[in-house]
Amino acid sequence: MCGLKFGIMLPIRGPSDIPGPKSWILALQYQYDKLNLETVKQTAFIAEALDYDSIWVVDHYSTSQTRQRLECWTTMTWLASLTHKIRIGSLVLCPLYRHPSLLAKMASTLDNISNGRLELGFGACPSYNKAECDAMGIPWVGPATRIKMLKETIEVCKLLWSETHANYDGEFFSLKDAFCEPKPLQKPCPPITVAGWGDRMLRLVAEYADRVNFGGPELVSERIEVLKSHCESIGRAYDSLEKTLSIAVVLKRTRSEYLDDMKKRFIADGGHGNFDDWLGRAEEYYVSGTPEECVEQLQSFLELGFTSFMIRFGDMPSLDDIPLFAKEVIPHL
Repeated sequence: MCGLKFGIMLPIRGPSDIPGPKSWILALQYQYDKLNLETVKQTAFIAEALDYDSIWVVDHYSTSQTRQRLECWTTMTWLASLTHKIRIGSLVLCPLYRHPSLLAKMASTLDNISNGRLELGFGACPSYNKAECDAMGIPWVGPATRIKMLKETIEVCKLLWSETHANYDGEFFSLKDAFCEPKPLQKPCPPITVAGWGDRMLRLVAEYADRVNFGGPELVSERIEVLKSHCESIGRAYDSLEKTLSIAVVLKRTRSEYLDDMKKRFIADGGHGNFDDWLGRAEEYYVSGTPEECVEQLQSFLELGFTSFMIRFGDMPSLDDIPLFAKEVIPHL
């Protein structure tokens, strides 16, 4: 592979139970009819064989809309035992779900088990996590509080990974002569990716993250400028922060195959309105089309400084796009 890094988001969820027309995001995965563990496993095997850099899982509970969903940490541990070299990451961990001292211990353990292959992606829990928290009896708090909790979570983890006896007295979490052994294999700790768009989150990125992750292609240029300003204000070199992007990819060998596929997605989305209008809206969020078209679209993000991509392939549970992307897109970037 080229010097860029490409990871794959694994299909660890089943179909949505939302009746009637779905958003185009859900239509992206219109083929799903069940959670398929074999597809998850084979995706990991193929990704490793084709030298993809990483595989990633989300951190969500089941909900009334998507009842079938694997738990993040258990799944990462399972994948670590199945693979040998590919990196394994969370995109993204919710700070409301686990006390940071437990999280630090879990991360250190998995980094040792996987021989130093753990990637840690953090977020502040988007608003749609509220339904999960309400269902599970987890207190829900506002965005400013969630960002503060995320900040303390990262601080607690870094202390436990670096200090023999860690002490911490925060607004939400505290440690008293705590220790975490064994320490992570990766030094000083597994790479930390923080996902977010907002000004407060990007300030946290500048202060604590090794990488930033943007959850889609929209408004990227504008948000990068905000991140640059935060780096400048705290005296951090902007180039020391790796820029990563989560993208949905719909890839077909020919333009006619691509349009036929997107028409099926349009129908799965309810088939309302004009297909060309629907396609135009969808293409604002997808990287899509033929290999040549996908190369051209990705090239624009390389020019903005992105060096790593987490891909959600739109043909899953089919696994055809993974080798096609590796052979016909990546070598041309």
